[in-house]
Amino acid sequence: MLKEIKWGFIGCGKVVQDKSGIAFNTVPDSSIFAIMRRNLEDAHTSANLFNAQYWFDNINDLLASGINAVYIATPPGLHYKQAMACCDAGKPVYIEKPFARNYTEAYSITEAFRKREVPLYVGHYRRALPRFIKIKQILDENQIGKVCSVDFQLNRIFSKQEALNTWLYNPMLSGGGKFFDIAAHTLDIIAFLFGDINEINGFAVNNGTECPLEDTVVLSFQTKKRIIGTACFNCISNEKSDRMIVKGTKGSLEFSIHGRHDIVVNNYVSNSIDIIEIKDPKVIEEPMIKSVVDDLLKRGDCPCTGEDALSTYLAIDKVLDNFYHGRNDDFWNYPERWKYE
Repeated sequence: MLKEIKWGFIGCGKVVQDKSGIAFNTVPDSSIFAIMRRNLEDAHTSANLFNAQYWFDNINDLLASGINAVYIATPPGLHYKQAMACCDAGKPVYIEKPFARNYTEAYSITEAFRKREVPLYVGHYRRALPRFIKIKQILDENQIGKVCSVDFQLNRIFSKQEALNTWLYNPMLSGGGKFFDIAAHTLDIIAFLFGDINEINGFAVNNGTECPLEDTVVLSFQTKKRIIGTACFNCISNEKSDRMIVKGTKGSLEFSIHGRHDIVVNNYVSNSIDIIEIKDPKVIEEPMIKSVVDDLLKRGDCPCTGEDALSTYLAIDKVLDNFYHGRNDDFWNYPERWKYE
């Protein structure tokens, strides 16, 4: 039985530096042992930043270095091959979202780990945040009665500079446009709070940006708990905002999924409104990383395994199917200006 998790990082970009990295050293019985990046000098810099003993520019050296678990934090287009290499080496993996470029890849990764009986976790870290645990408690305790409907609205500002200079808008690496990147968290929280999505319909369009990917998406869904809802993603707005409104037989619940707004509980019976403020931790992925470490050390459970995440990627694929025509070969052949350098 493992007594300490020695992590090997594959990738160490902005997400690792801003949202997750340090937590692998601060969670009890966990440490960053080695880091792999494409550029050896960058890997050395990252190793110094996170106090890792070793650094590499290839996955084989990383897997042979003495690590006993791997954190994959590269673009989604690289996840499949990297995860499979880790699986073949028998190394448990915590993989950033989006899990993969599509459901087929996500399912193949999950099945490989299941057959080898190697643990696999997905970075849908909102499931472990205190405010979403509180929201789930409010729903489970029927504080707003039986849930009747769920409606979500998200706005994001399109940046041509970002589109030209990041991998986020190259589908070979990203899996799609801004919707694909954001919806992984949104639909996962819907599944966490209201049950896995088992029916979904939607429309995805490009509303005129030079980037030829989806920028506006509207969808409707039903969960296994027979809760119905809608969601609208406007990724060419003039503002950055999001809001979830849940209507029940006894009240309503409002909160932000991607922002940090207070939770608002409106009780129709008592004619009262409760405002609940729960701040996110400074390192936002720390609760999820702790749950992964606890699961690996057999002293707790992680709320999002590979299998838990699959329904989200199946739902996204169904919504994007018509826009990308089943993601045929043309999907990967966008103009050179959108290619990742």
